[in-house]
Amino acid sequence: MAFQKIGIGALDKELNTLFRRVFASRVLPTEFVQKLGLKHVKGILLYGPPGTGKTLMARKIGEMLNAKKPKMINGPQILDKHAGESEANVRRLFAEAEEDDRMFGLNSGLHVIIIDEIDAICKTRGSVAGDSGIHDAVTSQLLAKIDGFESVSNILVIGMTCRKEVIDEALLRPGRLEVQIEIGLPDEKGLLHILNIHTSLMKKHNRMAEDVNLEELAAITKNFTGAEIEGLVRAAQSVAINRLLKESMRMKIGPEATGRISITRADFLHALKYDIKPAFGISSEPIERLISQGIINWGQPVADILEDGRLFIQQARGGVSRGLVSVLLEGAPNSGKTALAAKLALNSDFPFVKLCTPEDMVGYSETAKCQLIKNMFDDAYKSQLSCIIVDSIERLIDYSAIGPRYSNLVLQALLVLLKKEPPPGRKLLILCTSSRKQVLEEMDMLSIFTAILRVPYLSSPEDLVSVLLETNTFNMKEIAEIQKKTKNCRFRFQASGGIGVYKFLNKLREENCLQEI
Repeated sequence: MAFQKIGIGALDKELNTLFRRVFASRVLPTEFVQKLGLKHVKGILLYGPPGTGKTLMARKIGEMLNAKKPKMINGPQILDKHAGESEANVRRLFAEAEEDDRMFGLNSGLHVIIIDEIDAICKTRGSVAGDSGIHDAVTSQLLAKIDGFESVSNILVIGMTCRKEVIDEALLRPGRLEVQIEIGLPDEKGLLHILNIHTSLMKKHNRMAEDVNLEELAAITKNFTGAEIEGLVRAAQSVAINRLLKESMRMKIGPEATGRISITRADFLHALKYDIKPAFGISSEPIERLISQGIINWGQPVADILEDGRLFIQQARGGVSRGLVSVLLEGAPNSGKTALAAKLALNSDFPFVKLCTPEDMVGYSETAKCQLIKNMFDDAYKSQLSCIIVDSIERLIDYSAIGPRYSNLVLQALLVLLKKEPPPGRKLLILCTSSRKQVLEEMDMLSIFTAILRVPYLSSPEDLVSVLLETNTFNMKEIAEIQKKTKNCRFRFQASGGIGVYKFLNKLREENCLQEI
């Protein structure tokens, strides 16, 4: 079926599943359905990230089945503070369908009921404390109407949610919302379909420049949702309109001026850079800030880490891996672990890259920390290729050497999430950093990592000279003088086990630097 013609892009596979499971029995003659003893599917659950097209698909389902005008309601609207009113609101949704069934029987028209954010009213029964049982009662009432003693067959309930895991399992069994379809992030082919839909009118009226290549845009908008693609097109249009306003120096322009408006490739790139950032994309600013000073490849240890990291990226991307690759970069403070992890994450070219750092959780309770970390991993599972940087694990779990003290709740959450495999077909690369390897070993965390990479300090005069040569901080004459002094100078860093790169460079800029190190 050419679903793109009805305004749906990137969802052909999902719509074909719906046609097979839901539509086919509805288009057959009633007599034939009775002879087969065939029962119509009465419930569908559409789940996935926000903006991926769940609501659009729900609307189109009713149109394709020639159903009566769908009843659309948000889950929270069903809830009422008065006793019994929430259940009554559920019964009202089905009242018209039940009346039609009594009057016309098998010849009754199809009634489509669309419930958005169904997770707000159908949480697992017994899981919500202090609600006087209202959520449980609403769930039970909905189950009775869909698949109870007095249920009717002329209904199709479509539930939509971003959080399938919190919905009561009884609602997902056969006879209820038995067809569950994930509306995930579109792939490159799907992104091209969506771009074609949202730019069709511009192309039809010659308002899109010839330098716009939709295939190129589809390739660089990885992990964009359908809503974000629509927002990108609007942003590009606003850039073109703003350009015309600046040229005319007026706030209102006539029809003759609008004929000059053309959306160019530069408009789309401007919108991508400044206006639209995908929720499931790369956290480029905080990660790039970690390597703002660059990576100084001062010797073989750094080269080995970068090479090993490249191999682990290939392993995570390849089809041979089980879906999860986790790497720990451990070393002394200020040895460059976080910068190396950020460099590897950006080198992976994964469409989803997020940073989990203690700095973003200052003042959070243990429960809030766990929820934030879990949400980050849940988001990663929605992308085909994902990378998460977990920085300073010991600080994330509030470890303190005095005591010692730590958050067991956050620790247990990390132990579960760091070894949990992503859903089938998804790949996840986890890059962790820590300055307390011994602490992690005592907490039984080291065994969950695929590999552990040691990030060393500068530990010899040759290492220092390599840093100077890499950074171009001094000219060759100055480097030769420093190299000469290093042979006759006993550095404190040798006694303490070494020194970090940037700490060394900062000390070199001070007066009498070699004597101070």
